[in-house]
Amino acid sequence: MRVVDLTQWYSPVSGGIRTYLTAKAEWAARHGLQHAAVVTGARAGVEIVGGSRFERVRGLSPARAWGYRVAPRAAPVLETLERLDPAIIVLHDALAFPRSVARWAARRGVGVAMLCHSDLALGAAGLPGALRRPAAAALARVQRRSLTAPAAILVASEAARARIHAPEGVRVLTSPLGVDLGLFSAARPDPALRQRLAAPGTPLLLYAGRLSSEKRIDLLPPALAALEDGILALAGTGAALPSLMRSARRLGVERRIVPLGHLTDRRALATVMATADCFVHPNPTEPFGLCPLEALAAGCRVVAPDSAGTAELLRGRGAVLVAPDDARALAAGVRRALEDPRPHPDLADLSWESTFAREWDVYATLAAAA
Repeated sequence: MRVVDLTQWYSPVSGGIRTYLTAKAEWAARHGLQHAAVVTGARAGVEIVGGSRFERVRGLSPARAWGYRVAPRAAPVLETLERLDPAIIVLHDALAFPRSVARWAARRGVGVAMLCHSDLALGAAGLPGALRRPAAAALARVQRRSLTAPAAILVASEAARARIHAPEGVRVLTSPLGVDLGLFSAARPDPALRQRLAAPGTPLLLYAGRLSSEKRIDLLPPALAALEDGILALAGTGAALPSLMRSARRLGVERRIVPLGHLTDRRALATVMATADCFVHPNPTEPFGLCPLEALAAGCRVVAPDSAGTAELLRGRGAVLVAPDDARALAAGVRRALEDPRPHPDLADLSWESTFAREWDVYATLAAAA
């Protein structure tokens, strides 16, 4: 049973989906299972990731800072699927030609599942006010249409499940993502790194993730301004970095922000998390919150909004949860977190081993029914 993942949201600087696919490829190789992926890139080609074949379809990007490339036509995607000969296709986004893929799969007796990472309509959050509502409505229609393609939909949290309005007959299953506990739990603070980023006695704060407006990173500069002291390191890249720095300049905290860029090396990310005093996560609509959980595993204090899937998974694990969409609440949460010792929560229930064992059971059921 070959499982093939398909997504448009994979790039050298992408976060959660890339982490998921890499972990899945490594897990499949360890268990002797057949796995491949179809992703987009600057040019068509093949790479081996964790033992799995990743076929790249050429995609286009409206701006270099966006970080992603989108395939404009379904034909190259379907041709690639033909070569890979899957038993199960796992769609990861509503723009990956789900209905064309579903028709292709139905003719060949191939099962289709979808992993919903987020609500597509939330992507309109960063648009100007006049465009935000119509764009959100259009994106919501695209997502509703995409949900007719799979036989089963997987979501990472109950909060994400509540936002999914699946057609009758389509199963919706909650399957939390995983954390590389071996890597992040083993991470240790790096004194030299800390000295380079922040003076002794100065709190070192960290945000890690894509720098995009829908993640509410606009809250970070005012939150930093509300703190008497502290350096904020940004581990990530994205189109919203210039506007974030302009806001920081207006508020007088530009010199207290250190952009680290995208950290491709996961061990380097784990070390930064273990070194930082507090991880600040401003996104109130995150369906899972992989980075905050990785930070907790690395022994870093975490402050996050008391909303969506992030809070659902962080609650009771040592994180400080605050009111969403409120920079002052984030700042107050940081002050409170810094008063506490570093957390060491039990995250054994969120291992990638559990995630993929659960998902492969779903795939086997779908393959038998296709």
